[in-house]
Amino acid sequence: MSQIRLIEPVSPVIFFILSLLWANSVLKSCGRISFIHRNGTRHELTPLIEAAADRDLHILNIIVRQGGEITAEHHFTPEQRVLLWSASKTFTAMAVGIAQGEGRFNVMEPIANYFHTPADPLWQSVTIRDLLRMGTGQRRCALTQPLNAGQPLTDVEALFFAEPVVDKPGAHFMYNNAATYMLSKLISLRTGVCLNEYLRPRVFEPLDIHHVEWTADVSGINFGASGLHLNAHELSKFGQLLLNGGRWGGASLIPAEFIRAATAKQIDNADFNEPFATADHRAGYGYQLWMNSLPGSYRLDGLYGQYVVVIPEKDAVVTFVSNEPKNMVGILELTWEFVVGQL
Repeated sequence: MSQIRLIEPVSPVIFFILSLLWANSVLKSCGRISFIHRNGTRHELTPLIEAAADRDLHILNIIVRQGGEITAEHHFTPEQRVLLWSASKTFTAMAVGIAQGEGRFNVMEPIANYFHTPADPLWQSVTIRDLLRMGTGQRRCALTQPLNAGQPLTDVEALFFAEPVVDKPGAHFMYNNAATYMLSKLISLRTGVCLNEYLRPRVFEPLDIHHVEWTADVSGINFGASGLHLNAHELSKFGQLLLNGGRWGGASLIPAEFIRAATAKQIDNADFNEPFATADHRAGYGYQLWMNSLPGSYRLDGLYGQYVVVIPEKDAVVTFVSNEPKNMVGILELTWEFVVGQL
């Protein structure tokens, strides 16, 4: 907390001014910072902060961007890098878009061009795009049983291909961590480096993000579906990159055409029936991105409340880093309740 040392007697007027400055520094250290609507109206995050406390939602950090600038933030705890869980997936998808732009593959190609797939004809029609949009045609994620049993994931590729394709690829949404792992492995196969190293000069360093940790398997393949560690400001910058159409500092980091495809509905998920699911889980799915119930918006979405909500119509990005084990959807809904109306 900031302190003001008075080295000599001051007038009541000056003391009052210094007191205001001290109070302002206290508010900022607590993270309660106003943001300004384009018409000049002032708003605060205070209602959201108070609602989070009342509802016992364990948010760690909130950052709001609009017009390319940070316009509000609040830190319930000191900011540090955390596991992003499934918010990692979107970084994997963007690596695929970059690699396609470099001519390393095309997302419309069958994965059989790069992997030894089972002989079943349905497998021959599974494309890279189907991996991106969670539409492989499998009925189960191949990682669910091993993870629940505490088994080591020593050969995810074998597990993935052991899970049969039942539905026509691209016709049915099924949340599939193993599919995202295969995207990471594809990057490694086609570039000769792991996903983390591939993104380092192409995305991380241009965003001034350094020394990134991303969990890998015994073969050095980053898991892709999870495992990435970043802090709230770093995550917020990535959301801004998506909103910018892949551009940062005058340079194109991710092909704009791929961003447009990734952030649009690529498969229907109206029948997604997990117990926690709301309208925000049934509005469609892009390339490792969820479409929101607010038309035109989309999000990165990680376990325990890691969210980056991108709202192009408002030129805004809302980032939450959290540790909420019971009601992570409640954190997402704070965006609609307290933030969108003020943008």
